[in-house]
Amino acid sequence: MFDRALRRSKIEVAFSEGFNPHPKISFGPPLPVGVEGQREFVDIDLKLPSDNPEAVFLKETVNQLQRQLPEGIELIDCGVRPQGDKALMAVINLARYRTRVPFLSSIGIEQILEGCRNWLSKEEVIGVRFQKGKRTERNIRPFVSRINVLSQEESRKETQDTDQIGNNEVTMIFDIVTGNSGSVRPIEVLESLKDLEELPVDLPGVYTVREGLYIEQPDGTLLDPIEVLNL
Repeated sequence: MFDRALRRSKIEVAFSEGFNPHPKISFGPPLPVGVEGQREFVDIDLKLPSDNPEAVFLKETVNQLQRQLPEGIELIDCGVRPQGDKALMAVINLARYRTRVPFLSSIGIEQILEGCRNWLSKEEVIGVRFQKGKRTERNIRPFVSRINVLSQEESRKETQDTDQIGNNEVTMIFDIVTGNSGSVRPIEVLESLKDLEELPVDLPGVYTVREGLYIEQPDGTLLDPIEVLNL
């Protein structure tokens, strides 16, 4: 989609060298299947005209590109990555997911919180994946940084739509580590909470949105990648 939009808008993209040159476009961590993304990132290396100031060129380029993108894809913000700096995708290390979680039977918020606390207190939680018919097991606990649970009242305030939150649902916020070492999907964490903590999660009814991608600092501070570029 971006490749075609760039070509239609006649924006000059830098190409890699070698036998099979390709446009220098790289995207953030892939979205899990069935998950909506609200704030995703893309790195595009552009050729900067010598007669056009950087700020003006950037604004014009974003406007050109936006006109060629389909409905539902909005360019929210942009920044310039200094020459020689690591690509954004190499420094983004945390993804935040907001998940609407329905339950198969009545359950109190304290029981949900206790289940999450117990889960987070473990050093090892084995998750199972089936890929191409092959079963693999791995420790998924290191990939979960935080789990926050909103009450039904808080969930309704967050969505600003009381019809979206049922009487037997809560909203859960997952901060998930991402990077070269791998990651985990929120649905896998919920499967584990259901098995290990006996939370009656209605897995087929779960709805997840990835709210954003961040650069987590050693002290736990979350930095927005675009804000880092614009400092």
